[in-house]
Amino acid sequence: MKPCLQQRPGKQQGSVLLITMVFLLLFAIVATAVFRGSQTSVQAVGNMQWRTEAINASNEVVANILSDYDGFIQPALTHGLNGPGAPTVTAFSSDVNGDGKADISVNVDKVECNYVAPVKWEDLDEEKKEDQQCFGSSANQMGEPPAICSEVQFSVALTATDTVSAANVQIEQGVGVRVNSVTNVCDF
Repeated sequence: MKPCLQQRPGKQQGSVLLITMVFLLLFAIVATAVFRGSQTSVQAVGNMQWRTEAINASNEVVANILSDYDGFIQPALTHGLNGPGAPTVTAFSSDVNGDGKADISVNVDKVECNYVAPVKWEDLDEEKKEDQQCFGSSANQMGEPPAICSEVQFSVALTATDTVSAANVQIEQGVGVRVNSVTNVCDF
């Protein structure tokens, strides 16, 4: 009697091996695609982090410039932004990771005065520190002391550059500053 299943020697052509190789190749292609996709995501997240750090450094520079009354605001009110005696605003650096080296260099490209408007009496709040300087000592026709302050709108353009990768971002920010003067700094 003959067995039901009979193997013939030399008749198998390696089809199992071929199918296995095709599946291994497909798995390798999928793994490569996933790896490249994750690398792209890591690069995108790194770029977003650098951009955020550059914007934060730029905002810090704008805050430092406009909070310096003696070094920026008063010279701007007295001499304007472009004439002799105008405030000098140049480059700043920021150490993001705390290693003692400048990571981001921020250059102030331009500072412009957009407009100056006198502050109206009804817009003042005696409780606010910035408004307390605006109350005059004499009374106007309605019995209220006149406001002696102006709202100055500045536009500051900055370029932040990463010192390692040399990537940069340009930022323009408008800022309003209340000053104890009615001088029109935009007319200089």
